Amino acid sequence: MKNFIILLLFISSSQFSISSRKQNHYDQRQLEEIIEILKIKFTDELEELISTNHNIEHHNDNPKQSENYEPEVDPNDHVDIKLWNKLNEKDIKKMPVIDDYSDEAMAMQWLAWYIPIAKRYSQVGALLNWNYETNITKENQAAMTTQNLIRSPFSRLVLPIAKKFNEHMKYSKDDDLKRIFGRLATGATSDNNDDVKRTSKLHGQLEDIYSTTKVCELNDNKKCYTFSPYIERLMQIEKDYDRLLWAWKGWHDGCGNKIRSVYLPYIDLLNKNVKENGYHDLAEHWIEDYEMGNVTEFEDTIDQILKDIMPLYEQLHAYVRGRLCSKYQNRFDCDGPI
Repeated sequence: MKNFIILLLFISSSQFSISSRKQNHYDQRQLEEIIEILKIKFTDELEELISTNHNIEHHNDNPKQSENYEPEVDPNDHVDIKLWNKLNEKDIKKMPVIDDYSDEAMAMQWLAWYIPIAKRYSQVGALLNWNYETNITKENQAAMTTQNLIRSPFSRLVLPIAKKFNEHMKYSKDDDLKRIFGRLATGATSDNNDDVKRTSKLHGQLEDIYSTTKVCELNDNKKCYTFSPYIERLMQIEKDYDRLLWAWKGWHDGCGNKIRSVYLPYIDLLNKNVKENGYHDLAEHWIEDYEMGNVTEFEDTIDQILKDIMPLYEQLHAYVRGRLCSKYQNRFDCDGPI
């Protein structure tokens, strides 16, 4: 059962990492969730803290510099990568001094410093990722790698601090604050820039293979199609069995054979990274994101869910098998697994 769960998570992670339709990575989802909690409960306090920090900053600025101050947000909502990285470099140096990790007011002050920086990095990362996935070039891949290296020092700085806060906030009577630091304290960061570069490069290669693998017509090897949009659409509307098999097998054989040599070292790097951050393996790190207890508790829960849904699954399986046997005669074992 454990091997099944790890394999399931492994496949899910692969699909998440290389699907061109899923741009939001774990850290972005985590940040959005934290911001949503803060909006609901701490809006007034947080805005006051951010406003105070902003006023202090500009009070200390040279008036001449203030006149030439560049706006942080473009009026047309464009992400200014150069400006935002510059602002983050400046703001990172203004991290509040932490005297007491058990002080909830200090924790809020630290969050007021952390959120604008993390949000800018998240938006820049999402933009660069989108640029690459919609236009796979070496230049766009290099831009993503460069941004990962720019962001890495910030990640290395904040993760240990978030963990220290969490050691105290997990006992807080405020459930929202407890949850925020519980989320911030998870994750992993690499101290090795070479590993960051290699991980980014391998991830880009996975995206490249997934997006550019083609399936060619059996009778015309000059007519070839990528997965999106052609193969994907064909699998939705095509009814001819042989043509469906050609598309399915052709793309998976072409993509899978290429991906294996890239994916295995990619997973090895991720495993190395999470172990350096105190996890037993990558599966433990993935499971933590589900917030369903430790590995054993997670496995027990999945075991129970599978037992609960098995009667329904067997009925659905039998129904689908019956329809397929009716539609494509002599193509399936009508008494066994599909």
